[in-house]
Amino acid sequence: MTGGIFSQIETVEAELPLSSRKVAQYVLDHTQEIAGMTIHELALKSGASAAAVVRFCRALGLKGYPELRMRISADTARTDFYGYHDIEEDEKTKDILQKTLSNSVQALQDTADLMNERRITEAVELIEEARVLYFYGIGGSYVVAIDAAQKWTRLGKVSVQESDQHLLATALANASTEDVLFAISYSGETEEVIELMRLAQERGLKIISLTRFGDNRISSLADVAIWTSRAPEAPLRSAALSSRLAQLFAIDVLFLSYASRRYSDTIERLQNTRDAVKSLNRRK
Repeated sequence: MTGGIFSQIETVEAELPLSSRKVAQYVLDHTQEIAGMTIHELALKSGASAAAVVRFCRALGLKGYPELRMRISADTARTDFYGYHDIEEDEKTKDILQKTLSNSVQALQDTADLMNERRITEAVELIEEARVLYFYGIGGSYVVAIDAAQKWTRLGKVSVQESDQHLLATALANASTEDVLFAISYSGETEEVIELMRLAQERGLKIISLTRFGDNRISSLADVAIWTSRAPEAPLRSAALSSRLAQLFAIDVLFLSYASRRYSDTIERLQNTRDAVKSLNRRK
């Protein structure tokens, strides 16, 4: 399988305990049958227990077995081309266009499926209450950190985005417990990000993380963990190139959720920023 819930299962299968791995393997080998099975039937046929099935569902970020059946039913009914596809040697341009589009659409859909309402609400509430927002990411995640910081700056939130780890560490050393660190890393294992998260914890800051789906140290350290899609491994990793698009999508969801809760204030502040920029242009 190349996308949706089956892609999620494939990417975390090796990380699961043996009992849940049996469930994962059975689901991947019998994709057309699962939607019609009860939890006890799946447990019996996979050689696991009902509790193992529940743990398997939780490992996928699902509420339980009914949600798993619903996701499988939706994905097996699909007939479109979308999914994750790697680029081959001497690939035709039209095929690269189609595969890149497919990877992008699948990454967005998988990310939307992973962003549950409770975590979105918790993250937005932390942002609302924050005195200062600190954003940090390196590599491809650096671009996402810049985008996030400028978004909340436009709404009047004091937002700090710093690429230099030492400078941000200096800022965090004098931060307040009312501040929030937003840690961004696709892998969820970036050492520079983890070091700053530990410093923020020592200072009593709340932390929001944005990582790919699955167990990772950054998600485990965060107060609120937001997940994006996780593309399957491939030689060129062309599907993983959509990770930045998925991260930007997640930031947009959080930003618009925040804006919706403060709608009138948001409209006013956005107009203020437009007027400020226009005034600069008139002076040239």
